[in-house]
Amino acid sequence: MKLFAFRDRRKDQDKELGRHHALDLYSLISLISETEWQECLEFSRRLKAGPVLVEAGKIVSENFSDEDQLGILRLREHAYFRPGFQLTEFISILKELFGV
Repeated sequence: MKLFAFRDRRKDQDKELGRHHALDLYSLISLISETEWQECLEFSRRLKAGPVLVEAGKIVSENFSDEDQLGILRLREHAYFRPGFQLTEFISILKELFGV
């Protein structure tokens, strides 16, 4: 849901250009337990050809699959961003989860 919200607001100046959605996505990923992670991977494998997961993968590919893409740049622009954020791991997790 946060991926789609980011996509819809990434260029909307009145909605902080989606920065808060990018931060929320990072926060949610950082809170996943090992059990939840395994459940997410299984869910992703089962639904990988479904239209929602395909679109989510496209959003990740276009916005969150490299440190110079817009989603990561928006995350870095957020007031709560800190240098200690593990962006490489975040990107890797999103790519694995959404088949990018």
